[in-house]
Amino acid sequence: MASSRVKIGALVPLESIHGKGPKGCSVSNVPLFEGYNAIGRNDLKISDKRVSRKHVSLNASANGIIEAIVEGPNPIIVSSQRRRKKICSNAKVLIKDGDIVELIPGTHLFKYTAIGNDNSFQTPQKSTSPSKRVKRHSEKSESSVAKRTKQILEDEALARDLQQMEDESLLEGSSEKKEALRDFRVSKDKISDTFRLMQVQGIPSWANLNSVTIPDVIQGDVLVAVLSNYMVDIDWLLSACPTLKNIPHVLVAHGESGASFDHLSKSKLKNWVFHKPPLPISYGTHHSKAMFLVYPTGVRIIVHTANLIHVDWNNKTQGLWMQDFPWKDASTLSSNRSPFENDLVDYLYALKLPELQVNLPSIGNVSINAAFFRKFDYTSAKVRLVASVPGYHTGSSLKKWGHMKLRSLLEECKFSKEFCKSPLIYQFSSLGSLDEKWLNEFGSSLSAGKTDDESPLGIGKPSIIFPTVEDVSCSLEGYAAGGAIPSPQKNVERDFLKKYWARWKAGHVGR
Repeated sequence: MASSRVKIGALVPLESIHGKGPKGCSVSNVPLFEGYNAIGRNDLKISDKRVSRKHVSLNASANGIIEAIVEGPNPIIVSSQRRRKKICSNAKVLIKDGDIVELIPGTHLFKYTAIGNDNSFQTPQKSTSPSKRVKRHSEKSESSVAKRTKQILEDEALARDLQQMEDESLLEGSSEKKEALRDFRVSKDKISDTFRLMQVQGIPSWANLNSVTIPDVIQGDVLVAVLSNYMVDIDWLLSACPTLKNIPHVLVAHGESGASFDHLSKSKLKNWVFHKPPLPISYGTHHSKAMFLVYPTGVRIIVHTANLIHVDWNNKTQGLWMQDFPWKDASTLSSNRSPFENDLVDYLYALKLPELQVNLPSIGNVSINAAFFRKFDYTSAKVRLVASVPGYHTGSSLKKWGHMKLRSLLEECKFSKEFCKSPLIYQFSSLGSLDEKWLNEFGSSLSAGKTDDESPLGIGKPSIIFPTVEDVSCSLEGYAAGGAIPSPQKNVERDFLKKYWARWKAGHVGR
């Protein structure tokens, strides 16, 4: 008859460093036995699919030390002696008594307690007389309450320590950078003119300072919304931003096709109109990400980087710019046209948007088309728009779009000497079949402009930020994040690109 396995300790659930307990976890502790153990989603009875069915394997020795191997695609965190260490897929780490394991960084925390240090593993006491048992039971009840109170205080202290360790590790020990970030504020009267990062789940709260969610952007009494994007998950969009359900008129310019578009069409509300901008060439897709929100007091324009899907607005570092503009006075409708206005209207014409006939309070019946957006005063615009449209551009259109438009704008600017040969940083998710000639042309556009003494700035050294396998596997989504990098291998492995590759590194800002 086989002998029973020897218990050497347990993983005890703790409160998350972000203030939430192990979501959906119904077990008080996870027993660990000498030899091989496997921990996963089903063992812990949790629904979080970031935790794999076989998330971590644990090989426990008789002395209580455990060798852990990350089996799933997502990394774990092990905190030992006030040091947090990220362990990526297929990597190993030793776990000792008192160490903290985060099955997903920041959530699903467990403390490893060896059998010799856990009161729940004490051997049974010898039988005593009834009177002594009653007394001992009373003492034990009082002792249990005291122990439980002590444990709660210890867990809260531990959570604070883990948060501090996370901050310190992400900031690489730089207290100056940490304080500068935590003290950064933008006054409310400037906030809409400021580039903003989008809020990311599962990172320290200070790293989300002044970041925004989609309800922060689409809010208030919106009369008409024009949403431009590539991917649109209407089910998520309506749940994440219920305000959209109450907007009388919504036009969505998108790049969806096939089954995704079929679902989009079936799910849309009756007051929504979908439009797929036509492509003048045989490849490409509509990719521009922007929002135009019409209010009784004016229009809000947002240019951003995220698809209208959950993972883009919650799991990835994304950014946006937005600004509010008032209606023009009737006397200035046909005049006072700013460069921003002309750039915007030219782009909206290129989208070939369908006209919406709407009735706006205090305005009356109007057609929502490209020309409609000339009704707003953009003279306060803090930026210039640089739009891209598919096709081949020559003549007067050559410098109307894309990097040639950017070149023409920079050529009008003067810069101080410190900008001479400034480094050029390129970051994108999809790499096309470009060649070095085009890349040099692109670098020339980004280096356009002159110094105060009319000297050319000179072309800076380009770097292409592109994720490595480790970057993907250790991201919040693990290997699933690789789905957002649709670049053919033949494009990525071009020899001339090797000298340009660079890695993303932003631990000092928690991203």
